[in-house]
Amino acid sequence: MTNNNFKRCVIAGVASVLLSGCVGSNVATSKLMEYNVKAVDNRYARGGLNIAMSPLYAVTVSADYLVLNSLEFWTGENPVSGQAHIFDTKTDTWLDINNNIDESLHSAPIKVSSSE
Repeated sequence: MTNNNFKRCVIAGVASVLLSGCVGSNVATSKLMEYNVKAVDNRYARGGLNIAMSPLYAVTVSADYLVLNSLEFWTGENPVSGQAHIFDTKTDTWLDINNNIDESLHSAPIKVSSSE
């Protein structure tokens, strides 16, 4: 295998792991939005603050998509709030497949160990 092919395989493998959990509760971005809303009571000032904070939103969205949401997906629990992952929410669904797959695939594959 050539050096370029090896690099491509490594990049594809890392990207597939990191991007697999990009859907989540976006806890870092939500906390920043909460701060933005609580900072001032005027909608125009909030809009201006939102624009001024846009570099911070870029950082929090990146942190959410690449780290926090991935951890939330693989462990089944939000690493900041401790709430269950959005994909584990019980709701009425259009398609039920849990009865047709292995029991081990019904929940998050990695267990979070609690230190006591």
